[in-house]
Amino acid sequence: MSTTRTAPAAAGRALDARVPALERIPGWVLITISLAALVGIWQLVVSAGLVSEFVLPTPGDTASALVDLSKDLASGGQAWDNFLVTVQETLVGLLLAAVIGVALGVVIAETVFGRKVIQPLMIALYAAPKVALAPLFVTWFGFGLTPKVVMAATIAFFPVMVDTAAGLAGVDEDQDKLFLVTKANRVQRFWKLKLPTALPFIFAGLKSAAVLSIIGAIVAEFMGGGEGLGVMVKTASVSFALDRVFALIVLLSVLAFLIYLAVDLVERKVVHWRASGFLPAES
Repeated sequence: MSTTRTAPAAAGRALDARVPALERIPGWVLITISLAALVGIWQLVVSAGLVSEFVLPTPGDTASALVDLSKDLASGGQAWDNFLVTVQETLVGLLLAAVIGVALGVVIAETVFGRKVIQPLMIALYAAPKVALAPLFVTWFGFGLTPKVVMAATIAFFPVMVDTAAGLAGVDEDQDKLFLVTKANRVQRFWKLKLPTALPFIFAGLKSAAVLSIIGAIVAEFMGGGEGLGVMVKTASVSFALDRVFALIVLLSVLAFLIYLAVDLVERKVVHWRASGFLPAES
């Protein structure tokens, strides 16, 4: 009897022993340790005089600037207004990138014209220096929100397009033949077979686009001025307030991370038959 009871426990211990040590540590613990190590190295580099504080502020100065920035955000001051502008540019640009990227990906995967004409043109467009496009967008669309949204979408659409095309083209041949045998037409095969198969790929592209869209918005703000966190970064940089620059970079990183998590959460709800790439699977 005792042998029977201890056998599953022994098997469980043996299975746990084969799991790498890092796999048994919660992700938040690893992130905390990594951040603490990074801050420690940062402080050591500055304290040892390897880099001047004029060039690289200390973690303490950066934390102080981040606290001041947080107070400004909480009080609805200038930082809050600029934050809202950047969020709006990023989200609208991401939505536009999603629509354009998915549409182009479908055309590329489903048509010869898309593969032979549209795909090379889009690759050429994406290869163009984005900083060179920003002044053109300002000239064409003015100094308002539009050129920044267009820049965000221009930088973010490409991974959505590529992953959508790859997902639609990666349908299992046997499943496709089964649909053909059942006399399913092209539209039915697309909606019931190809699109569900491509959804994980599409969301992979959207998660990349979530980060790229905020980069596009910041680049456009740098070039076009007006309002936004990018303008605040540029102003602080010109005045050599590098602690504030670092604080703004932290804020932008948090914003990008939150948008990424939002896309990941939507993926968990839409592609419910597949575990997402970041958040833990539901039990």
